[in-house]
Amino acid sequence: MSKVYLIGFMGTGKSAVGRRLCTQYEVDELDERFEREQEKTIAAYFVEHGEAGFRTREGELLKNSKAELVVTGGGIVERPENRSFMKDSGTIIWIDTPFDLIWERIASDPNRPLVTEREQVKQLFERRYSLYAEIATVRLEGTASIDELARAIETVLEEKS
Repeated sequence: MSKVYLIGFMGTGKSAVGRRLCTQYEVDELDERFEREQEKTIAAYFVEHGEAGFRTREGELLKNSKAELVVTGGGIVERPENRSFMKDSGTIIWIDTPFDLIWERIASDPNRPLVTEREQVKQLFERRYSLYAEIATVRLEGTASIDELARAIETVLEEKS
């Protein structure tokens, strides 16, 4: 079975969907695995190693994942080699969520190292948006509920098995 990758900006519900599906499928939530293996938060890792250090390790986790559903971090698309790897090895599902809804969800989250002020986050969102669109095999509407998103992703997983 080829892999299914879940992509989208921070705050789109990727992790929540992964948690919903982890009882039926092998799910690898890359940010959670990163923090477990490093024994520190991503924010703390950013302070010590910078974004480049984090992105390098994130790419390694992506390539080494054995799970059927890989829940990626929002910035996984920043590196061309990650985009190519996902395109070549599986189906890419994008949770496309409007920026205003994302901002509501993430504005006060201290665990998001790239969240500083709205305009900066919006620029980051706009830069990544075209990258998500470029590689997505399937686009899901991010205003859907977690249950609705999980059902749609489950359909893709069932088709892959």
